[in-house]
Amino acid sequence: MSDGIPQWNLFQFMFISVFTCYVSFMRLPTGGLEVISQFLLLIFVCVPALFIQLKLGGYLQKGIVGVFGLYFPIWKGVGLAALIELLIRISHFAPIVAQFGTYAFISISESPYVWGSCANLRNNRHCVDDKTANQYNQMTFESSRPEELFYKNEFLQMSSGIEDMNGFPQWEFTEIARKAEVSLMPVTLAIVWVLVFLLVGFGGRVCGWILFLLGPAALSCLLAVLGYGYAHLKIEPAVSFLKQRYLFNDDSGLLQSFMNGFQTLMCAMPIWTAIATTMGKLCGRGRTTRNISWLVVVAVFVVVSQIPPIAMAPYLGNMIFDKQAPGFGEAGGPSIILWQMPAAFTALNIPQPYSFLFLLSAFLFGLMFLCIGCLTIVDNIMDSLEEWVNRKSCSKIAVHLLMSFVVMCIAKGLGILQTTRAGLYYFGLIDQSITRLQFILIDLLAFGLVVVYLRQNFALAERIIMALWVFFAATTSSGVWFYVFHKTKDAPMKLMGESYIYNDSWKIVSWVIAAFPYIGVIIGLIHAIVVARGKITSCFCGITERVREQEHDANGYHHPPPPLPEPTAPPYTYMEQTYPMDDMMYKMDYDPPESEPLTSHGTRI
Repeated sequence: MSDGIPQWNLFQFMFISVFTCYVSFMRLPTGGLEVISQFLLLIFVCVPALFIQLKLGGYLQKGIVGVFGLYFPIWKGVGLAALIELLIRISHFAPIVAQFGTYAFISISESPYVWGSCANLRNNRHCVDDKTANQYNQMTFESSRPEELFYKNEFLQMSSGIEDMNGFPQWEFTEIARKAEVSLMPVTLAIVWVLVFLLVGFGGRVCGWILFLLGPAALSCLLAVLGYGYAHLKIEPAVSFLKQRYLFNDDSGLLQSFMNGFQTLMCAMPIWTAIATTMGKLCGRGRTTRNISWLVVVAVFVVVSQIPPIAMAPYLGNMIFDKQAPGFGEAGGPSIILWQMPAAFTALNIPQPYSFLFLLSAFLFGLMFLCIGCLTIVDNIMDSLEEWVNRKSCSKIAVHLLMSFVVMCIAKGLGILQTTRAGLYYFGLIDQSITRLQFILIDLLAFGLVVVYLRQNFALAERIIMALWVFFAATTSSGVWFYVFHKTKDAPMKLMGESYIYNDSWKIVSWVIAAFPYIGVIIGLIHAIVVARGKITSCFCGITERVREQEHDANGYHHPPPPLPEPTAPPYTYMEQTYPMDDMMYKMDYDPPESEPLTSHGTRI
């Protein structure tokens, strides 16, 4: 920020923060215990992590790598590992966002819904598209809704296993798909990344304004679907569904409810990642902003996180309790959006514009997450290149565009396998691999952030209290993830919602994916040693806060030298060299001789 003006204000930041509810579309609560545990963890675990990351990013005007590079150089590899983990996460989620957008246009491509009839399926032997409760009761165990079969057999065209990639799906369910000479699945992924590039490439300020518009737009679409459901569908099934999801029940134990709430919260909130520090940087250095930005994120999450389940309640509730459709609401993940809600739209005769709005809202929330993740990576790269850009007098906009394009291409390449016929298997593999060693990254990030925070000039009591609170939050988070790791490390890997089991060779691949981000720790360590030229203290200590305040701030904040002392009575001060008046151009023209100071060069001598 060369002009010292924050790229985002708090009002923008509030609407940008609604992206955190994208997870709520795919992870419905399973009971009141899960919801309570989620909000308790929000207070005791998320608040300290958000506070310290947002405040350091805003105060130092650096991303996670820059923060460690200034005060704890040997630890900046941990920031690099967090960026690599974020890159894997967004490249893994982008194909799902592309499917949301594709389904939105499929929903209005033909009337009635193309996914709602067994006649549109090539293999419809186990398909049952009857809509009455009596006919549902006659369904056998092997029978499936046409929407589920459409998603798996026509849209994804799933292969028999992860080894059987078998190319890309060739769609034939719409006129445009039949006319296309190439597979459209990779094309939709490319379109998503082009949109991300256009939003991120011109910097945080432009991206912030666009996200500021996308947030209310996505919320408006979702609220329109919510309003239609409660106004035109039966209320009793919706209330029954909400009771099932939000009241206490004995179906899930206390530990399982706690684990579900924890995992949902960790996926939704930008803690223990590189995102929060960059968001704090973009909000500026103002004292008020950096001290309350965490409160904005928490308040927005509390308000919007439960809107998707509440909006889906009339539709899924009527399918479960009125239509008595089997299997609804039991599976999680993208299947809720991509075949369960479409099945409800078909069976309940929902007008196509509302199905389009629902799928569009899921797409927009997912797109916002991709943009924020990509912007975080690019902004950290720009921080590291700033000295080189200034030395070479390069255009910062051009370099930012180039880095955005490079990140887009890498992410597109990492996600291309998920657009093949084995894409769902790759999605399950990466989804289980990302969090396998998450507890290590949390401990490393928390230790580095506490070290940097303690070295700042904030109030001593604040630093001590927040350091202890962050230590508690990090210990809790890493402890839960370690419990998950210990529980699943020897268990067979299964595809969620399916009976497919990955063989041992793919379990090794999963370990490689989980360990890959930690290459950044080694790279950062080597770079810190090389830059320090063998000075161990420079590797560990970085610069002091006093030195940083006296230097020119890399983001445009200047610390000017102290002003010259005010003059006393003439002629004593004016005769000193502190105020050289002999060189003033206007002296001879405007000063009368009798008012001229008595100096060795004066004309009165």
